[in-house]
Amino acid sequence: MQTDILGTLMTGLNRIDQAITLFDADLKLIFANDRFLELMEMPSRLGRPGTPFEAMVRWNAEHGEYGAGDLDLLVAERVAAARRFEAHTLERTRPNGVVLKVSGWPLPDGGGFATLYTDITLQRRRELELERRILRRTEQLRRSDERVRVIANEVPAGISYLDRGGVFRFANRRFAAAYGLDPEQVVGRRDAEVLTPDTMARVAEYFERGARGEALAFDIPITFPGGRRLETRTLLRPDQAHDGTVLGFYLLTVNVTREKEAAAALMQAQKMEMLGQLSSGIAHDFNNLLTIILGNLAPLRERLDDEDMAAEMLDPAIRAGRRGAELMRRLLAVARRQPLSPEAVALPETFAGVATLVRPGLGEDVRLLCEPGPTPPVHADPALLETSLINLVINAADACAGGGTIRLSSAPAGDGAVEIRVADDGAGMDAATRARLFEPFYSTKAGRGGTGLGLTMVRGFAADSGGHVEVESAPGRGTRVTLTLPAAPEGTAPAPGPARVAPARLDGRLVLLVDDDAEVRTTLSRNLVAIGAQVLEAESGAEALDLLAAVPGIGALVSDVSMPGMDGVALARRVRTRDAGLPVVLITGYGRDRIEGRLGESLRLLRKPVEAAQIAAAIASWGDAPVVARGET
Repeated sequence: MQTDILGTLMTGLNRIDQAITLFDADLKLIFANDRFLELMEMPSRLGRPGTPFEAMVRWNAEHGEYGAGDLDLLVAERVAAARRFEAHTLERTRPNGVVLKVSGWPLPDGGGFATLYTDITLQRRRELELERRILRRTEQLRRSDERVRVIANEVPAGISYLDRGGVFRFANRRFAAAYGLDPEQVVGRRDAEVLTPDTMARVAEYFERGARGEALAFDIPITFPGGRRLETRTLLRPDQAHDGTVLGFYLLTVNVTREKEAAAALMQAQKMEMLGQLSSGIAHDFNNLLTIILGNLAPLRERLDDEDMAAEMLDPAIRAGRRGAELMRRLLAVARRQPLSPEAVALPETFAGVATLVRPGLGEDVRLLCEPGPTPPVHADPALLETSLINLVINAADACAGGGTIRLSSAPAGDGAVEIRVADDGAGMDAATRARLFEPFYSTKAGRGGTGLGLTMVRGFAADSGGHVEVESAPGRGTRVTLTLPAAPEGTAPAPGPARVAPARLDGRLVLLVDDDAEVRTTLSRNLVAIGAQVLEAESGAEALDLLAAVPGIGALVSDVSMPGMDGVALARRVRTRDAGLPVVLITGYGRDRIEGRLGESLRLLRKPVEAAQIAAAIASWGDAPVVARGET
């Protein structure tokens, strides 16, 4: 099954127009799509998994990819840079003239790195053509100051000219207006008298190089008077006399803020899509493992007479397994592979539950104050709301290392919304950290157990719930995170807590259990027998159909969804056409998106890791409303 998933993923990656490579921590190739070999003109042998990164770099160096220089030195420099696993974006012109944009980022936990190659040759040619047109026109108009002003003022860009001494000799209206001036007020002033100190610090190096005769293109953020900040792209071209003497240089600056935002949004979307594909595949195998682990530990705990040993060894293991199941659910929620189950949720009870869970781990020097205001219930998934608040409180506690106070509060926000605030008086964050807070895998807890998914999950949960999340923070001034969620419709009462009922049993019922994983099948079979069932086992849909035809008295079908050949949903449909009254329970380790729209109205769906009692309850509820359980244990 894992091979099928990987095959599907590789087929999809081979069809995109961008080149992709994945290397492990030992710089061995995990995957390179066909577009990479085509774009880099590499032989197919270098695209095989296990190929050393050094071999690819050496092949490139031998074919002039990195220009002239000592071959071994060129290779060593790039291997050393790769071993640092640092995120980077650069442009490179290949010997054949193709311009590549290369973006790389490390995989989590030092697991290697991924690189994305995009052919931007056409884009750069267009820019060069635009540049040539502008320079040609500027040269033509330079001989006539009045004509330059007339035309330059119509160009949708800031245009200016500085002499070698850094004095403005020309500025069009757009350039001057950006600094709150008229063109006449700019001409005659030095660069530092017009540009803000922040902008001067960024452009000083480029101006010095331009004054030496270099032609440059650079992207920088520019801060304007009043604090307005834009992402810009600037073309700098020297003005040289016939004898080569540099007289000054021209500047053409355009606003590329929207382009940068769109590129960042595309990169974020690509990360989330890759995360979704990977997490959905991982979920199946990981939840199968948890089914086996918890399915063996829980019965062992009930049978062990040594309470001290159980408390010391089994209970922590069971709790860890259940935390793993919740972590998997969070990962699927981050990747939008797990649907929400919203209901009316009372905040006082939720705050109390969060406090009970986190207080033991906060330490004696950190206080948690719960201050729910007079708010209506919120309309949200209760499990994900609780998980989000736990994430926020734990982050606040980390910021209060050495002592501090955390306030968990709520207040009406108007327009049918409720604000939930988690505020601390800890260290606070600078602007650079705040800008990256919600990126997948970005964590400020390097080496201290952070996954980089907690805040990503919080933002995804807020957005999917019809709300949003905001962060206010500054170094030394603490942090306040505000989670805004829609209020439940007026008059809606919070859902009651689960009623305590005796665990369902399957005394005397013959259950057909279908799963292609023998260990999962063995574990579930033993636990179903423990609650009174008689169990027949099948490892495929075809074998299950044969047993149903040959063995009378089968009282329920329990099947995994993901199996080779006939999957669980297809099997359930075949069975339902033969016997509409037979209880059918499906179990899956995937997110619901994998089978959304394929479930019949009478089918039950449970999520792994699953326990025998949950299966029994689903069978016992046959004839009631359809059951779609989260599989929480």
